Amino acid sequence: MGSADTPRDRTDLLLEAVVTVSRGLDLETVLHHIVETAIKLVDARYGALGVLGDDGRIARFLTVGLSDEQIAAIGPYPTGHGVLGELIRHPVPLRLHDLSAHPVSVGFPAHHPPMHTFAGMPLQVHSAPFGNLYLTDKRGGGDFTAEDERVLEALASAASVAIENARLYDVAQLRERWARANDRISRQVLAGSSPDEVLKLIGSQAREVANADLTAVSLPDPDTGRLLVQTASGLGAEDRVGSVLSADGTFAALTFRTGVPMVTDDATKDERAEFALDLPVELGPLAVWPLGEHGRVRGVLAAARVRGSQPFSSVVVEALSAFAAQAAVALELAEGRADAERLVLLRDRERIARDLHDLAIQRLYATGLSLQRVARTAPAEVAAQLTAAVEEVDETIALVRTTIYRLQPGERSGGADARRIGLRSRVITEVDAAAVPLGFAPRLRFEGAVDTMVPSDVAHHIIAVVREALSNVARHASASRVEVRLAVADDLVLVVSDDGTGIPSTAAHSGLRNLAQRADELGGSLLIEPADPSADRAGTRLVWRVPMPTDDSLET
Repeated sequence: MGSADTPRDRTDLLLEAVVTVSRGLDLETVLHHIVETAIKLVDARYGALGVLGDDGRIARFLTVGLSDEQIAAIGPYPTGHGVLGELIRHPVPLRLHDLSAHPVSVGFPAHHPPMHTFAGMPLQVHSAPFGNLYLTDKRGGGDFTAEDERVLEALASAASVAIENARLYDVAQLRERWARANDRISRQVLAGSSPDEVLKLIGSQAREVANADLTAVSLPDPDTGRLLVQTASGLGAEDRVGSVLSADGTFAALTFRTGVPMVTDDATKDERAEFALDLPVELGPLAVWPLGEHGRVRGVLAAARVRGSQPFSSVVVEALSAFAAQAAVALELAEGRADAERLVLLRDRERIARDLHDLAIQRLYATGLSLQRVARTAPAEVAAQLTAAVEEVDETIALVRTTIYRLQPGERSGGADARRIGLRSRVITEVDAAAVPLGFAPRLRFEGAVDTMVPSDVAHHIIAVVREALSNVARHASASRVEVRLAVADDLVLVVSDDGTGIPSTAAHSGLRNLAQRADELGGSLLIEPADPSADRAGTRLVWRVPMPTDDSLET
């Protein structure tokens, strides 16, 4: 639609535009309406709205008049340099005959369409800067006029009301979702659900309330202290549950160590904001909250949006902080329930042990003495049978005493070393140690109940295989990336993959033969193959697979 031919036409068009903009409740839709309306009112070819962030720079940039292909070719949106920044520094209307002739102009990026005439109009909400309207290239080749400026001022006034209404509506909707989520989570916690179930619900509800693309809850490994992804939602991160996060230099690690929430509007521009997981897209807004207070941080809750999305508002930050607090309470209650259950179990074991000692053993002992007394006067054949029965009674007493010993709390035979460190922690230790010869930290991922399902003799083999595989990568592969995955299901599968040059033909294969022999001893197999045959550097994938012991074999 072109500009109005008469003042009356323009007045009608402005009234229609004000009504259209004021009807919107969705903030994103309202902002697009404002830009589209401004273009129509002043007959511009291109229009944009730069929304300011908390730092006074352009946090979001909405454009009208450019195709998706043009936007992709231009590259990242502006943040507030040159003439666009002039309106931020001096929020007053600005009209120019030629953009490039302005003293602060910094030119256009490559593939940007040529633009000459310019009109800028600041937008305010409650007398505070919200953003700026930018209009360029008036159709017909003329300059933007004083009348255009007055029309844009009238639109800006109406837009401020529409933006505030949309904001209030968004906040009301968010708080309603927040209240529903709180109710669901509270019911789950009070019902005594497991921590895993509660944390999974908190992650999914936080993602919905915050309109985030990704949420994740990470908890520390009890032995190594390294953060493990406990639950994740969005962007395919569900498959990364069990992954080990970087030990230092990330938002998650800093928040866990200091107990201080950390928020950034663009993760790609903050070196601390690495999420430490392979994701299909780059993250923009990213925030991490501690689960608990400083000194008693039990984990972290992370939420993120893809790059280019609007930053988290203060209300969203408040809501996510509440979710983090709920997660901490859930973990606290779970720990309390576990302690109570453990106490009940110990008391029950003590009672059983006492009853076995005071009742069962004494009666068995008395029965044995009676049989011995009868054997002294019985015929030789009967005496031999009675003696064998007494020996069986003695063996039964020994077994009962061993059972009593195992039921009693306290240190087991073998002293402090008898406490078996979990396989998960031992693998983490091996992977951390390999970071020195490799020159970087390998990625690590667990699947399944690694600590509880893998027998100790198999765990010994796994540690040896991990150590040998990582040593081979460090010595021969010249890799820049290594991933270790340990999964437990019907089979136990250890996969070590890298992006290196592969195993050279001149390398000694004694180490691989040892790994194959270990797998063969357990009825398993070893597979060595290219990690990515289509890549220039195919890399290597080592798959060490053994069957999990059956219940019968465990009993044996």
